[in-house]
Amino acid sequence: MSPSGPVVESGVDFSGPGHPARMIGSPPVEAAVQATGVVKRYGQRTVLDRVSLTVKPGITGLVGPNGAGKSTLVKAILGLVRLAEGSVRVFGIDPHREPRAVRRFVGVVPEDECAVPGLSGVEMVRYAARLSGIPGIESLRRAHEVLDWCNAGQERYRPVETLSVGMRQKISFAAAIVHDPRLVILDEPTNGLDPIERRAMLGRLTTLAREHGKTILISTHVLPDVQAICDSVIVLAAGRVRLTGSIHALTHPPTPEERLEVAGPVDELVRRLVARGIPARRAHAADFFPTAAGSAARFSAAVGTMALEDGAQEGVVLLQLSTPDALAGMWAEISDLGIRVRSLTAACRPFEEVFLEALQAPPLESLHAAP
Repeated sequence: MSPSGPVVESGVDFSGPGHPARMIGSPPVEAAVQATGVVKRYGQRTVLDRVSLTVKPGITGLVGPNGAGKSTLVKAILGLVRLAEGSVRVFGIDPHREPRAVRRFVGVVPEDECAVPGLSGVEMVRYAARLSGIPGIESLRRAHEVLDWCNAGQERYRPVETLSVGMRQKISFAAAIVHDPRLVILDEPTNGLDPIERRAMLGRLTTLAREHGKTILISTHVLPDVQAICDSVIVLAAGRVRLTGSIHALTHPPTPEERLEVAGPVDELVRRLVARGIPARRAHAADFFPTAAGSAARFSAAVGTMALEDGAQEGVVLLQLSTPDALAGMWAEISDLGIRVRSLTAACRPFEEVFLEALQAPPLESLHAAP
C-alpha cells in the first residue's frame, strides 16, 4: 500500500484486510438480473417457459420442486445455455454475448463440487482469483483474507479431496467471492452442513448483503433458510414463475397482528380486549394453515385450545397493538385474569404454507421480485 492511498490493480480496491474488497469501476446501476420471456428447450421438452423476473439488491430465494428449472435458469444467467426465446441481462449486460464481462461481476457456488484434486484449499481459492485476473501475489493475499473471513483455519492447507463436507463448502464459497463479485449465486449452500456451520453460512450471506451491498441469489430446497434470511422469493414450478415478492409481505397479514399464546380464560380475555377497543380474536386453523390438507388437526396439535391440569385453558389470541395504550391495556387484563403468557410474537405464516399454496396456483407471466 502506498502512502497516498490503497493500491488498485485489475479494477479491485485491496484497501484493507479482513473484509471483501470494494470493486472499482462498478457497472451501470441496473437490476442484478432481468429475465424477459425466457424459453429454453432440450429437444421437445420445455424447461423454462416464458420466464420473466427481476432480481434486485438484497437476498432472493429461488425455490421450487425438483425439475422446476432452477438450475437451467442459473445457467441462463451465466450465459451457459442458448435460449430459444427471450433475453437475460446481468447488470444490463447480455451474458451470451459478453460472458467474460458478466463473470467479472458474478460469483457462483455450485451444488456439485468443482474442486481440483491435489490442490490445497488455499491453492484452490488462489486459482479462482487468478482466473478472475487478480495478479499472483495479490491473489494469494486475497485467498488468505477470504479464508480467514470464512474461518477456514489450518484446514486450508490440506488437499481439498481430504476435507470434510463443511470445509469443502467453505472453500467453494471463498472461491466464489475472492474476486469481490456484485452478484453471488449459490445452489443449495447449506447442504451437508451441521447446525453450527449452517448458521455461520447464513450469517456470512447476510453480512455480504447488508454490510457490503452484494446481491445474493440462493437456489435451495431448505425453506426455513429462505424465511430466515431472504428479502424476496421466486417460486418456480414446471418451468414457470408461480409466485414472486417480498418474504415479509407474503408471510405477514396486511394489517400487522401479534400472536399471543396464553394459559387461562382465553375467551374472557378476548371479550375484555374487544371491550377496550383492541381488535382481538381467537386464532383458528385458517390463520396458520389456510390451504394445507389436515390443517385443523395440525392447528389443534400446535396451537389449539387445550385443557391443562389445573383446569385452565391454553390457546392463541391474535390482536392488534397499534398504540402504547393498547399494549398497557392488554397487560392489565392479563394480570387481572391471572393469565400465564407463553409467548408474544408477530403473527406470520410459515413460508412452507406460502410455497405449497404457490405450487397450486396458475403460472404468472411477468412478475418482479420485490427489493
